[in-house]
Amino acid sequence: MPGLSLVADTTRCSPEPERTSLHELLDFVLEGARNAPPPLDEAALPLRAETEALPLLCDLAEAAAELASGRRARAVVRLCLEPDPWELGLERVGRDFLVTVFQGGDVPEIALHERRFEGDALCARLLAAMDRLAPPRSAALRRDGALADNDAEHGGLGEHRLPAARRALVAALPFSSDEPGGEPAIVGVEPTGEIPIVIAAEALLRTSQGAAAPQPAVLRADLFSLLFRGKVRVLVGEEARELPDVFIFPFAEQLASLSLESLDAWARRQPYHRRLTVGGAILGVRLHSEGALSLTLGVPRVGRVPPADPRALGPGRGSAFSAAEDRAQTWTFPAVDVAALAQGVVAFGRALARSLVRRDRGQASNLRLFEFRARVRELAERLRELTRNDAKINVAPETYRAFAAAAARPQAAAEDTFGRTRLRFTARWVAAIPSLDLRATFLCGDVLVVGSTRELTCIDRRTGECLWRKPAPRAVSVMTPVGLGRLLPDGTLQLHELSSGEVAWSTRLSPRVGANASGAVVSAPGLPRMLIVSEGTRHLAAVDLYSGEVRWRYAARRGENFRLRRAGKLVVVGSGEPALAALDVLSGEVVWRFCDRLPFASPVAVDHDALFAVAGDGAFVGRGGARLHHLDPWSGEARWTVDLPKHVAPVGAPLLGPETVCVVTHGRRGTGLVGLDRRTGATRFDLTACAATASCLMVDDVVVVNSEAGEIIGVGAQDGAVRYRHVIAGGAEGDRPRRLEPVLRSGALFVPQSEVHVVRPRDGALLGKVPTDLIPDLLRVDERCDVYVAEESGHLASFAAAPRLSLVQ
Repeated sequence: MPGLSLVADTTRCSPEPERTSLHELLDFVLEGARNAPPPLDEAALPLRAETEALPLLCDLAEAAAELASGRRARAVVRLCLEPDPWELGLERVGRDFLVTVFQGGDVPEIALHERRFEGDALCARLLAAMDRLAPPRSAALRRDGALADNDAEHGGLGEHRLPAARRALVAALPFSSDEPGGEPAIVGVEPTGEIPIVIAAEALLRTSQGAAAPQPAVLRADLFSLLFRGKVRVLVGEEARELPDVFIFPFAEQLASLSLESLDAWARRQPYHRRLTVGGAILGVRLHSEGALSLTLGVPRVGRVPPADPRALGPGRGSAFSAAEDRAQTWTFPAVDVAALAQGVVAFGRALARSLVRRDRGQASNLRLFEFRARVRELAERLRELTRNDAKINVAPETYRAFAAAAARPQAAAEDTFGRTRLRFTARWVAAIPSLDLRATFLCGDVLVVGSTRELTCIDRRTGECLWRKPAPRAVSVMTPVGLGRLLPDGTLQLHELSSGEVAWSTRLSPRVGANASGAVVSAPGLPRMLIVSEGTRHLAAVDLYSGEVRWRYAARRGENFRLRRAGKLVVVGSGEPALAALDVLSGEVVWRFCDRLPFASPVAVDHDALFAVAGDGAFVGRGGARLHHLDPWSGEARWTVDLPKHVAPVGAPLLGPETVCVVTHGRRGTGLVGLDRRTGATRFDLTACAATASCLMVDDVVVVNSEAGEIIGVGAQDGAVRYRHVIAGGAEGDRPRRLEPVLRSGALFVPQSEVHVVRPRDGALLGKVPTDLIPDLLRVDERCDVYVAEESGHLASFAAAPRLSLVQ
């Protein structure tokens, strides 16, 4: 038997909202509103009971009293209409009130703008509404005996606030006749300088009575004072268009936002399209992937005039203007340069802000205008970064090339004894370190230096004996050839001796605020031992490791996250800006600079006479726009550039093989590899290695992928073929290590999973397993293949490699 559903129309059964004096007052104020929105319909008003009408009546009375007394020129009262909050703004002009009803947000909506009322007449209606509302309510509250509870709930409205607001309004009346008229004047907003796209306006502004008053100490958002009409003219080449009746400031806000988003899409070589109606104008931007932009401006045409009584519109939000934009007059500029549009918007935004502050000094403390100026400033900085062409080529690279060739001494091939036979491990010792800091734990020579929240500990790596312990706060730590360097949050850089833990020297640097500290250690034959560390907001400081003296400082345009890579006598710096710079290690001078539209936010890879860098932050999957550059590391000259697939985001530095360069990517399908030919940049393969986050390492011609899902995969760097795959069983979901980077020692690859597995990288043969109960959040292996495992819980364990059998011929 089929089920039956009963549908009942409850709209007719709902009681009619009780008419109050406040409803009649709002009907009088909003009568004839040209753009009255559907929320002003009576059925949508939440003021259905007299208890909810009192707060709004009191707010209106207090605002009118302040305006009538001359203490303020403008006042805003929140109507609290559902489903969205609307506000009612009152502005005094002589003996009259100008009433504006609007809704804030990114795209403001204006229902009524500057409707003029005689001040005394409007205040008389307000007093009549208060007189009608107060006596029945007080009598009812006294009859029910609930006066005290209601006063506590509504802040004493029943007996205190309503009479006080009425007395204040009566005392401020009548309106004085000596107030200035305050009629608006036409103010021209004209940008200065030679601009390819000119955007200008003529605004109707009133001179504020507090124009000469000092700037207040409190910043406050005031959209009401920024709602003024005017004409906007746009001149592109010989074509000019004019928008006759526009709310200029909301239009300028959205124009700046669309220009900034278009500029970012243009830098990423992505399409972008957005169209909206704001401030009585149509604004649209369409950017194709090739870089061509079309700008659309227009005026919406209202198909029919709404009735004078807004209650006849019906309760639906879209019933007011079913044909609000059935016909719109639009104009399109088909071929606009993105940089030229941004330049014109910056000039227009600055001219508009200057005009507003010059006309009314109080606008300098307006948060809405403050945010607009910050957006224009961001647009100008972004435009300057993308269009700045200060690339520099090193015309004399032979000195740096010769130094790198001399430093790269031929080394004997490492003996592959550990990768030929199975390995066995025995537990040596276990230590407990409370609040262990994994990033401050180092294996250096015969000792382990372990940092924690409050102290430093030095442990003998063979016996596990504590050699010394020093109190020290948490800091960013780095191991150097002469000791442990620690950068404190206040900018103090200290060097601790490994033998005793004492501070050898201390240097005060500018504190690093808003970004992570980063740096690089310089220790090579022919170069002074230095520590290059980020300082302040956008500086790099080279500190001598013996004396603590700052040798040089380098100022980057932005210093979000410094990525440093030493190449011979150069240090290559990527700081999140669309430029890659190579500095001389000895002097800090810029030897070469390579520019791109996209920022360099990933580490670079250097191999002999080749440098590979990825441009594009790779923060969002699917946004694309990443490119791989092959540069000469000594001159900065580009050899080839290729665009990476748009469906992936690059992660980390490129992996360099004998004939290919592999870029690790993260996409919707997981961790992938894109292999390109080193000589030509042609794509050899594009594959998904695993479905989870993974860490990758290039060993000879094999890319070893260690997945957090428990997989160890070997991918051939020549053709992308999967040579082996191991699925490691055991371990719960939360037993995965914090860091997945494998460690290569003497032909054996130590892979951290829920346990430490030893793998031969060329064929994937399992050589052994470290018998530890600790999760290897940190893994260190010394030259004897002894293993040290640290768990974030505060435990550190050592395992010794057992003797191995080898065939003697």
